[in-house]
Amino acid sequence: MVAPLVRRGASARLLALGYTAPLLAGLDPTRFERLALATEMTDSACQFPPGHPSCALVAAPEALPFTESLFDQALVAHSLEFAERPRVMLRELWRVLAPASEVVLIVPNRAGLWTHFEATPFGQGRPWGRNELMRLLNDSMFEPVSWRSALAAPPVRGLRWLDTPLTRLVPRLGGVHIVVARKIDGLSGMPVGKVAVLSPVAA
Repeated sequence: MVAPLVRRGASARLLALGYTAPLLAGLDPTRFERLALATEMTDSACQFPPGHPSCALVAAPEALPFTESLFDQALVAHSLEFAERPRVMLRELWRVLAPASEVVLIVPNRAGLWTHFEATPFGQGRPWGRNELMRLLNDSMFEPVSWRSALAAPPVRGLRWLDTPLTRLVPRLGGVHIVVARKIDGLSGMPVGKVAVLSPVAA
Protein backbone atom coordinates (compact mmCIF):
# COMPACT_ATOMS: atom_id res chain seq x y z
CA MET A 1 0.00 0.00 0.00
CA VAL A 2 2.76 2.45 0.95
CA ALA A 3 6.02 0.83 -0.13
CA PRO A 4 5.74 1.90 -3.81
CA LEU A 5 5.51 5.55 -2.71
CA VAL A 6 8.75 5.51 -0.71
CA ARG A 7 11.80 6.71 -2.61
CA ARG A 8 14.91 4.57 -2.48
CA GLY A 9 18.39 4.96 -3.85
CA ALA A 10 21.85 6.20 -3.03
CA SER A 11 20.62 9.80 -2.85
CA ALA A 12 17.29 9.15 -1.07
CA ARG A 13 16.78 11.05 2.20
CA LEU A 14 13.68 9.85 4.07
CA LEU A 15 12.12 11.07 7.29
CA ALA A 16 9.47 8.76 8.76
CA LEU A 17 7.24 10.49 11.30
CA GLY A 18 4.80 8.82 13.70
CA TYR A 19 4.15 5.11 14.05
CA THR A 20 5.72 4.14 10.74
CA ALA A 21 8.00 1.22 11.64
CA PRO A 22 5.43 -1.45 10.59
CA LEU A 23 5.07 0.25 7.19
CA LEU A 24 8.83 0.14 6.70
CA ALA A 25 9.30 -3.48 7.78
CA GLY A 26 11.94 -5.20 5.71
CA LEU A 27 13.36 -1.92 4.46
CA ASP A 28 17.12 -1.92 3.87
CA PRO A 29 18.56 1.23 5.48
CA THR A 30 21.74 0.91 3.42
CA ARG A 31 19.70 1.90 0.34
CA PHE A 32 19.32 5.46 1.62
CA GLU A 33 21.70 8.36 1.89
CA ARG A 34 19.83 9.45 5.03
CA LEU A 35 17.06 7.74 6.99
CA ALA A 36 15.42 8.82 10.26
CA LEU A 37 12.33 7.65 12.14
CA ALA A 38 10.96 10.26 14.55
CA THR A 39 8.23 9.32 17.01
CA GLU A 40 6.81 10.53 20.30
CA MET A 41 6.49 6.92 21.51
CA THR A 42 9.63 5.67 23.23
CA ASP A 43 8.85 2.00 22.60
CA SER A 44 8.78 2.62 18.82
CA ALA A 45 12.11 4.40 18.75
CA CYS A 46 14.42 1.81 20.26
CA GLN A 47 14.61 -0.96 17.65
CA PHE A 48 14.47 0.49 14.15
CA PRO A 49 15.52 -1.01 11.89
CA PRO A 50 16.16 -4.44 13.41
CA GLY A 51 19.65 -5.74 12.81
CA HIS A 52 21.09 -2.33 11.92
CA PRO A 53 22.31 0.71 13.84
CA SER A 54 19.27 2.61 15.06
CA CYS A 55 17.88 5.38 12.87
CA ALA A 56 15.11 6.20 15.36
CA LEU A 57 14.70 9.01 17.82
CA VAL A 58 12.06 10.42 20.14
CA ALA A 59 10.97 13.89 19.05
CA ALA A 60 7.95 16.16 19.09
CA PRO A 61 6.52 16.52 15.56
CA GLU A 62 6.12 20.27 16.08
CA ALA A 63 9.81 20.72 16.96
CA LEU A 64 11.94 18.33 14.93
CA PRO A 65 15.65 18.25 15.83
CA PHE A 66 16.86 18.67 12.25
CA THR A 67 18.28 21.51 10.22
CA GLU A 68 16.47 22.96 7.22
CA SER A 69 16.18 21.05 3.92
CA LEU A 70 17.67 17.85 5.32
CA PHE A 71 15.22 15.38 3.70
CA ASP A 72 13.71 14.79 0.27
CA GLN A 73 10.63 12.90 1.45
CA ALA A 74 8.61 12.50 4.64
CA LEU A 75 6.34 9.55 5.39
CA VAL A 76 3.73 10.43 8.04
CA ALA A 77 1.39 7.89 9.66
CA HIS A 78 -0.54 7.90 12.96
CA SER A 79 0.66 11.43 13.63
CA LEU A 80 -1.50 14.13 12.06
CA GLU A 81 -4.67 12.85 13.73
CA PHE A 82 -3.03 13.34 17.15
CA ALA A 83 -1.40 16.71 16.48
CA GLU A 84 -2.53 19.52 18.77
CA ARG A 85 -1.49 22.06 16.14
CA PRO A 86 -1.58 20.27 12.78
CA ARG A 87 -0.62 23.33 10.74
CA VAL A 88 2.46 23.89 12.92
CA MET A 89 3.39 20.24 12.48
CA LEU A 90 3.14 20.44 8.69
CA ARG A 91 5.10 23.69 8.57
CA GLU A 92 7.82 21.98 10.61
CA LEU A 93 7.90 19.24 8.00
CA TRP A 94 8.06 21.94 5.33
CA ARG A 95 11.12 23.36 7.11
CA VAL A 96 13.13 20.13 7.16
CA LEU A 97 12.22 19.17 3.58
CA ALA A 98 14.33 20.33 0.66
CA PRO A 99 12.75 22.33 -2.20
CA ALA A 100 10.42 20.28 -4.41
CA SER A 101 10.37 17.48 -1.84
CA GLU A 102 7.19 15.66 -0.89
CA VAL A 103 5.29 14.37 2.09
CA VAL A 104 3.31 11.11 2.05
CA LEU A 105 0.41 11.37 4.51
CA ILE A 106 -1.66 8.45 5.79
CA VAL A 107 -4.63 9.98 7.59
CA PRO A 108 -7.97 8.60 8.88
CA ASN A 109 -10.86 9.55 6.63
CA ARG A 110 -13.78 11.20 8.42
CA ALA A 111 -16.20 9.59 5.94
CA GLY A 112 -14.73 6.10 6.33
CA LEU A 113 -15.97 3.22 8.46
CA TRP A 114 -12.72 2.61 10.30
CA THR A 115 -12.96 5.83 12.30
CA HIS A 116 -16.09 4.46 14.00
CA PHE A 117 -14.28 1.41 15.42
CA GLU A 118 -12.10 2.46 18.35
CA ALA A 119 -10.27 -0.88 18.36
CA THR A 120 -8.72 -0.14 14.96
CA PRO A 121 -5.52 1.89 14.47
CA PHE A 122 -7.52 4.57 12.66
CA GLY A 123 -10.31 4.79 15.22
CA GLN A 124 -8.24 7.06 17.44
CA GLY A 125 -7.54 10.79 17.25
CA ARG A 126 -9.10 13.27 14.85
CA PRO A 127 -10.17 12.00 11.42
CA TRP A 128 -9.97 14.36 8.46
CA GLY A 129 -12.40 15.06 5.65
CA ARG A 130 -10.96 15.38 2.16
CA ASN A 131 -11.76 19.10 1.79
CA GLU A 132 -10.45 20.11 5.21
CA LEU A 133 -7.26 18.13 4.66
CA MET A 134 -6.84 19.86 1.29
CA ARG A 135 -7.19 23.25 2.98
CA LEU A 136 -4.73 22.31 5.70
CA LEU A 137 -2.12 21.25 3.15
CA ASN A 138 -2.63 24.42 1.13
CA ASP A 139 -2.33 26.60 4.24
CA SER A 140 0.84 24.73 5.19
CA MET A 141 2.43 25.29 1.76
CA PHE A 142 2.00 21.78 0.34
CA GLU A 143 0.35 20.97 -2.98
CA PRO A 144 -1.42 17.57 -3.22
CA VAL A 145 -0.33 15.76 -6.38
CA SER A 146 -2.01 12.37 -5.81
CA TRP A 147 -4.79 11.09 -3.61
CA ARG A 148 -5.74 7.49 -2.89
CA SER A 149 -8.00 5.75 -0.44
CA ALA A 150 -7.83 2.32 1.15
CA LEU A 151 -9.60 0.19 3.76
CA ALA A 152 -13.14 0.67 2.49
CA ALA A 153 -14.34 -2.66 3.90
CA PRO A 154 -15.49 -2.73 7.54
CA PRO A 155 -12.74 -3.83 9.97
CA VAL A 156 -14.44 -7.16 10.55
CA ARG A 157 -12.69 -10.50 10.28
CA GLY A 158 -13.71 -12.33 7.14
CA LEU A 159 -14.65 -9.21 5.19
CA ARG A 160 -11.19 -8.02 4.14
CA TRP A 161 -11.71 -9.57 0.71
CA LEU A 162 -14.29 -6.84 0.09
CA ASP A 163 -11.74 -4.08 0.45
CA THR A 164 -10.49 -3.91 -3.14
CA PRO A 165 -13.95 -3.93 -4.85
CA LEU A 166 -15.44 -1.52 -2.30
CA THR A 167 -12.53 0.88 -2.60
CA ARG A 168 -13.05 0.92 -6.36
CA LEU A 169 -16.80 1.45 -6.06
CA VAL A 170 -16.79 4.03 -3.25
CA PRO A 171 -13.24 5.38 -2.95
CA ARG A 172 -14.33 8.37 -0.86
CA LEU A 173 -15.49 5.97 1.87
CA GLY A 174 -12.07 4.41 2.35
CA GLY A 175 -10.86 4.26 5.93
CA VAL A 176 -7.73 6.27 5.17
CA HIS A 177 -6.51 9.00 2.86
CA ILE A 178 -3.11 8.35 1.30
CA VAL A 179 -1.93 11.71 0.00
CA VAL A 180 1.29 12.67 -1.72
CA ALA A 181 1.87 16.43 -1.49
CA ARG A 182 4.76 18.49 -2.84
CA LYS A 183 6.41 21.28 -0.92
CA ILE A 184 5.59 24.72 -2.30
CA ASP A 185 8.30 27.36 -2.19
CA GLY A 186 7.14 30.95 -1.87
CA LEU A 187 4.24 32.70 -0.19
CA SER A 188 1.72 30.87 1.96
CA GLY A 189 -1.71 30.46 0.44
CA MET A 190 -0.57 29.84 -3.12
CA PRO A 191 -3.28 28.19 -5.21
CA VAL A 192 -3.27 24.41 -5.28
CA GLY A 193 -3.18 22.64 -8.61
CA LYS A 194 -5.39 19.77 -9.71
CA VAL A 195 -5.02 16.48 -7.85
CA ALA A 196 -4.36 13.32 -9.82
CA VAL A 197 -6.78 10.70 -8.49
CA LEU A 198 -4.96 7.39 -8.78
CA SER A 199 -6.38 3.92 -8.89
CA PRO A 200 -7.45 2.65 -5.46
CA VAL A 201 -5.07 0.25 -3.76
CA ALA A 202 -5.76 -2.71 -1.53
CA ALA A 203 -4.70 -2.66 2.09
